[in-house]
Amino acid sequence: MTDRFDHKRRPFVTLPRHRRSDEVVRLKGRIRRDAAVYGGRYTSYHVPPDPDRPDLCCQWDDFQFPGRDRFTWWNAEMITARLAFWYAARDAAFDRAYAQLDACEQSREFSHETVPATVSPTGEVLTVWMIWKKPARYEQFGGLTFSEYEDRLKAQIIRDEPPVIHESFRMDRSYSNGIGLRIVLDVDRIDRPSIEAAIDRFFAVGETDWQSPQPVPRDRLPTVTKDEALKALDLPWSAQLVAVR
Repeated sequence: MTDRFDHKRRPFVTLPRHRRSDEVVRLKGRIRRDAAVYGGRYTSYHVPPDPDRPDLCCQWDDFQFPGRDRFTWWNAEMITARLAFWYAARDAAFDRAYAQLDACEQSREFSHETVPATVSPTGEVLTVWMIWKKPARYEQFGGLTFSEYEDRLKAQIIRDEPPVIHESFRMDRSYSNGIGLRIVLDVDRIDRPSIEAAIDRFFAVGETDWQSPQPVPRDRLPTVTKDEALKALDLPWSAQLVAVR
């Protein structure tokens, strides 16, 4: 979403109706100008995925589209159920590993030092380098580092305690650029057809928060970690960095 770190402007939903209407008009103009790229129903700041890219490299996207009234536009982030599953396994693994560290170990593991990288002629530090400590090995992790132990936990959670994932739409009205919308849908890849289908489903549920009463079937979700799945594709390292977040 393009509004993620914008804390200076007031939320879009608090603007006067004429201001919101003007913003929607501007968005629709952008959509018309970008119709040759995105099809005319939405626009984005991202380049559309190459049809030949593997599905695993098309697991998320950010895009913007107008609501059904002239005062609403949606600033959407969409991820697949597969990616939501990996996020849930990652978060659970981190929480479990972190809870096994004492306060001193937690501080050491996630602290870093900074040194100046660039300095202005007047001596003002403009940018810094972050220097992380060498990873420590912990007795409670069987001699593994935090990262190594977290990776082991992720694999165990996926195998023995797979997270339950539901398709959903979640709104965030704190955004200044439109209304935030987080989408999780069970699709193989995110591209123009799946985005247009997501917009249709969002309109069908009434442009509101929604969660499917039925979880995504287990056989539609991964049986290996994200890193293992990427490794199996044998992608160049640079491609792996942008494949999934």
